[in-house]
Amino acid sequence: MIKQALALTLLALAAHSQASDAEKTPPFWGGAAELGSITTSGNTETSSLNGKFALWRKGIDWDTNYRLEALTSEEDGTVSKETYYGSVQFDRNFGEHSYLAIHADQERARFSGFTYQSTVSIGYGYRVIELDTMKLDLEAGPGYNRDKLENSGEIKDQGIARLVLKYGWKINKGTVFTQTASAEMGGDNSTYKSETGLKSQINGSLATKLTYKIKYVDQVPEENKNLDKEFGVTLVYSF
Repeated sequence: MIKQALALTLLALAAHSQASDAEKTPPFWGGAAELGSITTSGNTETSSLNGKFALWRKGIDWDTNYRLEALTSEEDGTVSKETYYGSVQFDRNFGEHSYLAIHADQERARFSGFTYQSTVSIGYGYRVIELDTMKLDLEAGPGYNRDKLENSGEIKDQGIARLVLKYGWKINKGTVFTQTASAEMGGDNSTYKSETGLKSQINGSLATKLTYKIKYVDQVPEENKNLDKEFGVTLVYSF
């Protein structure tokens, strides 16, 4: 069902032509859809699906970013991993470099020991580099974290300090390198995330993307691992 929905979304987006440069004067909307699938057979049969959808609005005073992700993996017909993630961020621009970042996200991952992990935060953002070929944003501020344990149903919440780095480098006309990292540090638990991406353009709107993600949680339920790693290869349609 998820595979069909994501495939239909990608096909629907492909029916639209890419917006012209003249339409890129704020305010404007943009987005991207990603879909990747790997199947192996032999001694072990495995299949995985990785889908992402991002939508953003670049405004004069406010910028908005929405993000949805889904990952499922099966081994010999048994689900071995299933993760869903959603986030929204509103940036209130104060000038060319400074902004207020309002962020909320939630992750639901089977076999992680958590029913869900959610975060809300508000912080100060600064665009250290804002060039056509390179961008670097830094964000810092307080937040609130709420987790639900899968086995016991216990709710754990705490205040946190959230730090974020967002980096983008347009290496050449068709190749873009991205790096994002975040730290959510609390008195009882802390979470660290990193996502490295390399996107190579196929044509005006289609590209392939390699992504490597790391997530480390200081305190996890028994029999669960602190470190989670993910490597993905996806087809990207930008609009």
